Amino acid sequence: MDQIKKISNRNYRRFIDIVANSYPGFGLNTDESRLKATVRLLKVQRENPEISTWGYFRDRKLLGGIRLFDFVMTMFETEIPVGGGGLLAVDLLYKREKVARGLMEYFINHYLKMGTCLTTLYPFRPDFYRRMGWGYGAKYNEYVVKPGDFPDFGSKEHIVYLNSKDYSAVKDCYNRYAAVTHGMFRKCKYEFGYFGRPEMRLVGFKQGRRILGYLAFEFKQLEKDNFIRNDIKIFEFIYESREAFSELITFLHTQDDQINLIRFPTSDDHLHFIPYDPRDHSDQLVGMINHRVNAQGIGIMYRVIDTPGIFRQLKKHNFNNGNGRLKITINDSFLKSNNGSTFVDFVNGHSEVISGGKYDVEIKMDISDFSSMLMGVIDFESLYRYRRTEISDPNSLTTVNRIFKSDRKPQCTTQF
Repeated sequence: MDQIKKISNRNYRRFIDIVANSYPGFGLNTDESRLKATVRLLKVQRENPEISTWGYFRDRKLLGGIRLFDFVMTMFETEIPVGGGGLLAVDLLYKREKVARGLMEYFINHYLKMGTCLTTLYPFRPDFYRRMGWGYGAKYNEYVVKPGDFPDFGSKEHIVYLNSKDYSAVKDCYNRYAAVTHGMFRKCKYEFGYFGRPEMRLVGFKQGRRILGYLAFEFKQLEKDNFIRNDIKIFEFIYESREAFSELITFLHTQDDQINLIRFPTSDDHLHFIPYDPRDHSDQLVGMINHRVNAQGIGIMYRVIDTPGIFRQLKKHNFNNGNGRLKITINDSFLKSNNGSTFVDFVNGHSEVISGGKYDVEIKMDISDFSSMLMGVIDFESLYRYRRTEISDPNSLTTVNRIFKSDRKPQCTTQF
C-alpha cells in the first residue's frame, strides 16, 4: 500500500541515504557525513516550524521524500502565502515508478488545502518541472568585476563588521527590503546562518542601532600553492538607501589591493551599469563584437495552483490601470482542478473574479507560461509572438499586454 506522510526522526537517516544517491554532488559518501546531514536538517526543521519533510512509503518502506516550506512572499505590493518544495529525492531502485509524481501531486494538494495559490521550487531539470506546470522565473546573473572598477563614492564611514549580536537588526533590514521588493520571501531563522559559518564575512551599513544594508561574502583562494591570490564571492547584497548602497560599493572598491575579482550573483539585470568596466574578464565575444558581461542561468520556477484564488489574493494590486473583461483559459494537464476558464473583470487596473457571462476577449495558455507572465517574468505579447498563447481578438493584444506587463521582475535570494 502506498502512502505519503511526514518522515519521522527515526526514518530521517533513511531519507538522507536516498538523498545521497540522488545527489552525489552533495558528497554524502560516509556514515559520518550522512549522520551530520541528518542531525543538521532535523535541527533546522525543529527550529523552523515552516519546514516539514514528507515521505513516500510503500508497505512501510520509504522510497522517496520532499521538504516543504511555508513561505510568505511579496507579490508586487501584497504579501501572499507561497508553498516551496525542495530536496525531492527518490530511491534509485524505485525510479520510474511514479514516486516523484506522487510526491509532487502531494506537494500541490497540500498547499491547496491550506488556501495557498502559488508554489515555487528550484529545478534539478527545468524541462521536467515545466511539463508539470512550473514556469520559469527571471534569469539569474553572475557578474565578475575587478574591485577597482567599482566606483569610489568617497565614504564608508558607516560600514562595520557584523556578528551574532546584530542578528535582529540584520533580520529587520532584510524583512523591510523584502516587504517592498517583488518576489522576495520572508526569511526563516536558518537562512541567517552567516553568523555560524567561520568562512563567511558580514559587513553592514549601520546608523545607530539600525542596519540599512549589508553584504555577506567569503574569500576563495585561486591557487592551492598561492595564498595571496583570492577572489571575493558574494552571497547576499541588501540595501535600503542610496547611502547604504554607495558605502557598500565603496567598500568593495577598496579591496583592490588584495582581491583579484569579485563574483557577484544577482537577479539585477542592470548591475553592469555600476562598474567602469563591465566585462567579465574572460576576453570572450558574443556574436560579432559584443563583450561578454555576465553568465546567466534559469533558477527558481513558479506555479499557480489556483487561478481564481491568485486574483483574489491580488485584489489590491493595480494591473496598470487596465480595463476589460477577460476569459482566461488555462491548460493544466497535471492539476485538473486548475484546468479550464476563469473570468476576470479589470476595472481601472483592479481585478474581480466573476462567474462567467459576456467577456471582451479570451486568452488561452499553458499554466507554466501563465505563471511566468503573472509574476512579471515575460509579457503577453512575447508569449503570443513565440506562439505560446492564443487570443480570440488580436486587436486586443495591446490591451491584454498592458494589463499583465510589469517593469519589476521578481527577485529572490532564498535558497531551499
